Amino acid sequence: MNIVLYTNSYLPVVGGRELVVHYLARTLTAMGHRARVMGPAGVLALRKVRFPYPVHRWPYFEGALRDDLLTAELLLDSLIWGADVIHAHNTYPGAYAAARVKSLLGIPLVITPHGDDIHMVPELGFGQRLDPLQKRKIAFCLDSADRVTAISAGVEASILDAGVDPGKVRRISNGVDLERFRNPDGADVRGWLRLEPDSRIIMTVGNYHPRKGHEVLARAMPAILAHIPSARLVIVGKEGGALSPLLESLGIQDKVRFTGVISFKPRESDAGAAGGASDETDFLAALYAASNLYVSAATNEGAEGLSLAVLEAMGTGLPIVGSRVSGNRDVIRDGELGFLVPPGDAESLAGAIVRILGDGEMRGLMAVNARREATRYQWPEIARHYLDVYEEALAVAARGGLRRRIPV
Repeated sequence: MNIVLYTNSYLPVVGGRELVVHYLARTLTAMGHRARVMGPAGVLALRKVRFPYPVHRWPYFEGALRDDLLTAELLLDSLIWGADVIHAHNTYPGAYAAARVKSLLGIPLVITPHGDDIHMVPELGFGQRLDPLQKRKIAFCLDSADRVTAISAGVEASILDAGVDPGKVRRISNGVDLERFRNPDGADVRGWLRLEPDSRIIMTVGNYHPRKGHEVLARAMPAILAHIPSARLVIVGKEGGALSPLLESLGIQDKVRFTGVISFKPRESDAGAAGGASDETDFLAALYAASNLYVSAATNEGAEGLSLAVLEAMGTGLPIVGSRVSGNRDVIRDGELGFLVPPGDAESLAGAIVRILGDGEMRGLMAVNARREATRYQWPEIARHYLDVYEEALAVAARGGLRRRIPV
């Protein structure tokens, strides 16, 4: 099958969506399909970056003509290299351009929203559908799609809220590269982060945004430290400096470490891929392995899609404390893999963390359960589900022919 994975952002930019597309492209290629990533910027700056599958980078422009230019690029790419199906990994602007191309060429379209392109959290000003024009364009591309996939129950609810026919929605979660996170490099993480040898590492991953719950986790730290003085919080992601005033006011600035963005380190089978650390060490996998517990503290329903980091933590064998929001609820079985706590509740968050860190037997049992549960999310299995959806999209297109719609 000739599959276009269409995304407007890609590695070496590191984020959940970018990694999902990478792993899916790599797995589909290994299964014998012709998968290519199309749409990201960097046609000149990243022209020497290589992956084990084609990446077609095109110029990316902001402004009034962006939609027309993206449509023209995807149209030209599809005419030159062909496509059996286009799988767009956001609704706008990606799937909007793909829907316009479908109206011209009839190429079956599958859309996978990943978060802010489908969720709406008005109190945080979060979500593209809060903008009336973008909302209309998102509705157009979702209506044009042959299939829409949901990575979590919360994303599915938002897809249905956007008016999508339930009959064309399919649930497919994100996946995890178990080999990477079960066989990490032996990096000296505590030395790298200037942590004491006996420190208990509480880890969380996410670029700073109020919806991620970094403030809630910071406010939980004094209570955690009162019971477990060796506890240390490590935050992976950019813009962590926004938390500094709060940490200073709490008197815990020396108990928290910010790593910034940790570059994606490909496996040996991904030789030449983007973003590998210069010394060949996979610091992110090593940090998971050195940690004692993972926290996902999202503050609002709809604030997360399905955190790739939660799956990575499970694959490593970390107990997880998560807020009881969509995404976390889908994968964290309360009391078995960790604990779910009310969102925004620093006291409950601290209590759950202390309970796990203070009970080695419980922590060990949760680690075993997490590793076992992670096997359900291996990429070959996830890719097979997507292939089933592609076949459905092809069948729908074959039955219905080309249905032309007037783009918004």
